[in-house]
Amino acid sequence: MTFDAAEIRADFPVLDRRVNGHPLTYLDNAATTHTPRQVYDVFEEFYAGYNANIHRGIHELSHEASIAYEEAHDRVAEFLGAECREEIVFTKNTTESINLVAYGLSRDLDAGDEIVTTEMDHHASLVTWQQIAKRTGATVRHIPVTADGHLDMDAARELVTDDTAVLCAPHVSNVLGTINPIAGLVDLAHDHDAYAVVDGAQSAPTRPVDVGAMDADFFAFSGHKLAGPTGIGGLYGKRAILEELDPFLFGGEMIRNVTLTDSTWNELPWKFEAGTPPIAEGIALGAAVDYLSELGMENVRAHENDLAQYLLRELADPEFVRTYGPAVGEERTGLVSFNVEGVHGHDLSSLLNDNGIAIRAGDHCTQPLHDRLEIPGSARASFYVYNTRADIDRLLDVVDSARENLDGYLASDRYHDLISEHYHEPRNQGGLVDPTFVKSSEETTCGDDGEFHVTISEGRIEEIAFESRSCAVSRAVASLLSEKLEGMAVEEVAELDGYVVSALEGQYPDLRRECVEGPEDVIREAAREYVVSG
Repeated sequence: MTFDAAEIRADFPVLDRRVNGHPLTYLDNAATTHTPRQVYDVFEEFYAGYNANIHRGIHELSHEASIAYEEAHDRVAEFLGAECREEIVFTKNTTESINLVAYGLSRDLDAGDEIVTTEMDHHASLVTWQQIAKRTGATVRHIPVTADGHLDMDAARELVTDDTAVLCAPHVSNVLGTINPIAGLVDLAHDHDAYAVVDGAQSAPTRPVDVGAMDADFFAFSGHKLAGPTGIGGLYGKRAILEELDPFLFGGEMIRNVTLTDSTWNELPWKFEAGTPPIAEGIALGAAVDYLSELGMENVRAHENDLAQYLLRELADPEFVRTYGPAVGEERTGLVSFNVEGVHGHDLSSLLNDNGIAIRAGDHCTQPLHDRLEIPGSARASFYVYNTRADIDRLLDVVDSARENLDGYLASDRYHDLISEHYHEPRNQGGLVDPTFVKSSEETTCGDDGEFHVTISEGRIEEIAFESRSCAVSRAVASLLSEKLEGMAVEEVAELDGYVVSALEGQYPDLRRECVEGPEDVIREAAREYVVSG
């Protein structure tokens, strides 16, 4: 197949729809790619033609389903450069794959061991290894990220020692677009007899992957990021290691023999696929890797880099835009994260959505990385095989005018007048010198960053103020709340439920519900904590 993004687009009917009267421009592919009809047709073929459980029936439909499911493992193995299907375990997603590895390896971890991850790891990795360390007594250490968006390999060589039991790193950053020197990291781990685990969620969909040449012990990926369905992903593991690894889930299918007192495990990969698996999804995943293989993963890589370089060059001129990650000219995957001065990512995303353009805004499940960048969140445009430079041009048109159009957006009839009023004339903005308590919203997953400062006197709120780097809507709501809560009993604040929604008379886009309700959730939780503490 000749690689032509405009022709490829015809395989994805969802891209023909309109959003808010505009043609859909989908630039949220690092979160989830769309699925071509060559893949989703598999579901109708399965359910209409041979729907049956696998490996359990001596009848034609079960046999056909079993063969199709097994062959899907073969196709994924070939796609990733694995030696055989026994090295490919189907899971729900990258997260489950990393959890499977972490659980299996935890058997041999103790207080003397170290787990090395990176500051750019996705929460799927960071949180998993944190929890494993807490349970085993192991220590987690992190390879730092440099100012230009790379892993500090000098620091990595200092961090990885003979005490290191596991090194886990992303092949590609889902925020910076950085392509990490994964072969060097794998070699570094193996030099110290540590396991090398690779988060391939962003690399398997976007570039050729050869796990054999990479020599990683484990490689995790998701189907929904590589033109496949949701609910299916996979784990590559070296056969010898998988043979020794403890199963993550127990039950039917993953057993060979069961008595009332003991069990033995099935052969690979079924040892790790307990219960009835996502059969149709697994077969569809095989169709997805076939589709990408026909396009040519080297073509996909080049196309993504071309679009990323184009957007980076165009964003380099405006002084009010800041981008993150490798500079123009250095290869990256097909995404660019950026911020527009004076326009929070949520507000930018809303302005883009008004024009039919879908991006992602927030912390992208990488809160520590955004802390390292000293920003609460970012806007991220990410591309795939069906995107063109015309899509990027539509994005740029909105970015260029976002600062000028934000006022009109907030003053439109979609929002209650109080939003625009409190955005332009905020009450109680700033901090207090000696507050009774400070409650931060930075732990939210949406990329908001703000805090309430509260002084209590005789059980009532004597003073309240807020500081915020949140979106315009959340800042306006924080101002509205601060005006309402001054003088209120703390017990009343702890029972606050729906004040903001009522005050705004429900007049705001449903897409911004979290922005509207978030500040009230934060101050209510703070009041409850104060009441409980006495």
